[in-house]
Amino acid sequence: MGQTHRQRPALHLALVLMIAFNALSSLAAGPSVRAAPSFLRWGYYVTYDRTSWTTLQNHLGTLDVVSPYFFQLRADGSIEELSDPTADSFLRQSGLTIVPMIKNVPRWDEFTPLIADPQRRAAIIARLVALVEQRGYHGIHIDFEAVNASDAPHLTAFMRELAAQLHPRGKLVTQAVVARTSDTPTTWGGAYDYRALAEVNDYIVVMAYDFHYAGGTPGPVAPLTWVQRVVAYLTTRIPPEKLILGIPLYGYDWDITAGPPARSVRFDQVQELRRRPGATSGYDETEQEAWIRYTDDQGHQHEVWHADVRSVTARLELALDRGLAGVALWRLGHEDPAVWNELARLNTPATRIPAFPSTPERRYFPETGHSLAYGFKAFWERSGGLPIFGYPLTEEFTEMNPDLGRPFTVQYFERQRFEYHPELAGTPYEVQLGRLGAEDAQRRGLLGSQPFQPVPASAAAPGCRFFPETSHTLCEPFLSYWQSHGLEFGDPGISFRESLALFGYPISEPFRDPATGLTVQYFERARFEYHPDNPEPYQVLLGLLGTDLVRAKGWIR
Repeated sequence: MGQTHRQRPALHLALVLMIAFNALSSLAAGPSVRAAPSFLRWGYYVTYDRTSWTTLQNHLGTLDVVSPYFFQLRADGSIEELSDPTADSFLRQSGLTIVPMIKNVPRWDEFTPLIADPQRRAAIIARLVALVEQRGYHGIHIDFEAVNASDAPHLTAFMRELAAQLHPRGKLVTQAVVARTSDTPTTWGGAYDYRALAEVNDYIVVMAYDFHYAGGTPGPVAPLTWVQRVVAYLTTRIPPEKLILGIPLYGYDWDITAGPPARSVRFDQVQELRRRPGATSGYDETEQEAWIRYTDDQGHQHEVWHADVRSVTARLELALDRGLAGVALWRLGHEDPAVWNELARLNTPATRIPAFPSTPERRYFPETGHSLAYGFKAFWERSGGLPIFGYPLTEEFTEMNPDLGRPFTVQYFERQRFEYHPELAGTPYEVQLGRLGAEDAQRRGLLGSQPFQPVPASAAAPGCRFFPETSHTLCEPFLSYWQSHGLEFGDPGISFRESLALFGYPISEPFRDPATGLTVQYFERARFEYHPDNPEPYQVLLGLLGTDLVRAKGWIR
């Protein structure tokens, strides 16, 4: 199996890197830091619901992988095509990774002859390989369900033989599997030998939904406590970097009076139910899923459980925290529209990375899910650390300096942005701070307000300092704070140039901030805030300019 994986270089590497635009690099002061794994946003498209096509068109740019349900395996081993030519052409020209899904029509005992006979398996695989190559797909997505537990070895053999044909051709082999929480086989999940399947698949999507299903009793479709157990178990069988968490976008509407089956409902249909006279609704904070109870026109009592942006976000965070390869959404067209804002925040420089044990060279911060390494870590530690800069909000990445018009390796913190200037290597200015004070004032439209207008030197009261460079004054209590903090250049005490390098010149007079009601003063690289109710020495604090800027970019909530 190891040889098979070595033979799929180009496409698999491209898939891993295609959305990692923030190529993470370390500073010259230390070895390169390995880039964090990309977090894949995978969507399922179906041809039988027009809402799925609408969503695909509107939100294609927020996905990385699409599995269109284009094919079915029939009982005679032939492949039935369900694809829509318009959608097929649209997807193949999208630039995304396309791995069409094939499902099995025969189930249980009817499926056994297809999967157990080596010759019939080989014939099916030959048809799939030809289909993938002729259409130019990036691979295939196998969704074989309702398989007898006794056929587990045959299903594994099918996937192994499929991989042996597709991997040398540079194609991806992916599979959807039913969720389990232990080795104990279940009726639906008994056919999946997770560990063996992980050896041959590039990615495995676990369908972590339908805990409460259409034919059963009402309840959360994907209760979070159960999903957590599924992930905890599967990550002992499947490497996290291969595991994709399947997330439901739909809900079920159970008629309690008449009994099952429940009907599947989209989010727009859920909104209509919520508006019915007498309907009640809520959100289960433990299981992270929304519910509705209402009475229909025939007097029947109904209970609805459904996904919304909160439930999807909770599962996104679980996948991120456990270091999984990504999430797969079943299915496009069912979703709360607000879900797309959350997905858009993924694969930004602020996306959390998997936790790891800290080392002297690289430290992980669970508070924000980011790390600090080598040159930036040394600078952070010697220049004030947490009180001055806060926690890291991103990994290192390349960004254009708005003042210089040149790209630099940067990293954002709660209160600052570090910039690495290789042209100044070996000097105290090798790592510089961003002009976040000026950027924030401009973003908020404050630069034209009265506090930012120049004042004459005569405006400086006794005990204040006037800065002719910006024509602004600096008085207590901000003056003492400015003078008592600075970068470490090796000067005796804290020198003027060390304070200037940390904060920059004042660019405003003190004023009452309309957003917070606090007395503040802006500097080129900082915003000082006066908190009179705090004990000393915490009455002067630095504003969270890094947080504000990262939030303004849409990278965090």
